Amino acid sequence: MDFELALKAIVTIGAGGFVFLMLGLGVKMIFFRRKPVLQGVDPGLLEALEDRLERTESKVVELEERLDFTERMLAEARNRAQLPGS
Repeated sequence: MDFELALKAIVTIGAGGFVFLMLGLGVKMIFFRRKPVLQGVDPGLLEALEDRLERTESKVVELEERLDFTERMLAEARNRAQLPGS
């Protein structure tokens, strides 16, 4: 398996994972938005949800960084392949 093909596979898998994660978040947002707001929400539940949201946001940031890195590596590989004598 050559380097460019491997990087394409990584980008495809990363982008697919990112899209899958974003679709899941969208479905969750719609589900929670339709739920009636209860009076006197349990503070423990609210804190747990906030922690979960922070973890999810950090995972999305990490996925974005990985995707950016992979895209840079792919661009570098393409540039090296286009240089004379390569």
